[in-house]
Amino acid sequence: MIRKIFFAVAGALLISGVFAQSNTEDVLYLKSGGVIHGKIVEQQATGKIKIELLGGSVFVFETADVDSVKKENRLKDQVKEIKQNYFRRDHGFRNMTELAIIYGVNFKNNPNNDPYNGYTENGDDIGLSLQTINGYQFWPYLFVGGGIGIDRFITYQQTFTPLFLRVSSEFIKRKVTPYVYLDAGYSFMWKQPTSDGGNYTTNTGGTYVAAGGGLRVYTRSRASVILSAGYKMNKSSSTYNDGYAADYSSISRVYQRFVMNIGVSF
Repeated sequence: MIRKIFFAVAGALLISGVFAQSNTEDVLYLKSGGVIHGKIVEQQATGKIKIELLGGSVFVFETADVDSVKKENRLKDQVKEIKQNYFRRDHGFRNMTELAIIYGVNFKNNPNNDPYNGYTENGDDIGLSLQTINGYQFWPYLFVGGGIGIDRFITYQQTFTPLFLRVSSEFIKRKVTPYVYLDAGYSFMWKQPTSDGGNYTTNTGGTYVAAGGGLRVYTRSRASVILSAGYKMNKSSSTYNDGYAADYSSISRVYQRFVMNIGVSF
C-alpha cells in the first residue's frame, strides 16, 4: 500500500514538473531593447548564445549584446497578452443590439382582473425582448443614444414597441468592465381598437423605463459582448365604451418585469 502511494506521489510530481517545464521559455533581453523568446540550445565559451524560436529558426547573439537571460512562464505571458490585447472604442458612434428574456411574477396592476378583450389570465408572465440602440460614445465612461425594440409578453398576449433614450456608463478601462444603463421613453401598444357587439375598446401604450447593470467584455475585434440583468416597466391603458357617450370606463396597467440581456456592441 505504501509503495503504491509512493509511486502515485512520484508520478504526480514528475507530471507536474514536466508540465511546468513545458510552459517555460528562455527570454533574451538585448541591450538594444529587443526581447527574444525561445529555447537556448547552446551557450558557447567563445561568448555566443544560440536560441531556437518556436518556429524552429535559430539565432546567434554575442554575449556582449545580451543584457540578461531569464526563464519565464509562457502560459502566464499568454494570459497577460490576452488581457492586454483588445479593441476598445472610447469615442465615436456605437451600435448595441440586445436580446432579453422577460419574467414577471403577477405584477400586472389589474386588481379587478379586467381583460384585454376577454383575456383574464393574471399569473406569472414570461416574454422576449429584442432592441437596438444607436448613439455616441462621448468619452470612456458615457454613452448616449436612442433605441427601438419589441417586447412580447407571452402569457398576457401583449406586444409593445418602446422608443427610448439610453444613457450608459462603464467604470474601468479593462477588457472586462462593469456596465450600467438607464432607458426612458414611451412604449407603443400593438393591440388595435376593436368593436364587438356595439362595445368599442381603445388600447394605448404609456411610459417606458428600464435600468440594470452587468459586464461588458471587449475582444480583439471591434465587437464587444454585453451581459446584464435589470428591471423593465411598460404602462398601458384601455377605454371601453358600449356605444353611449356617457357610458365608458378606463383601465390602466403597469407591467413590471425582470430581464436578462445578452448583447453585441460595435
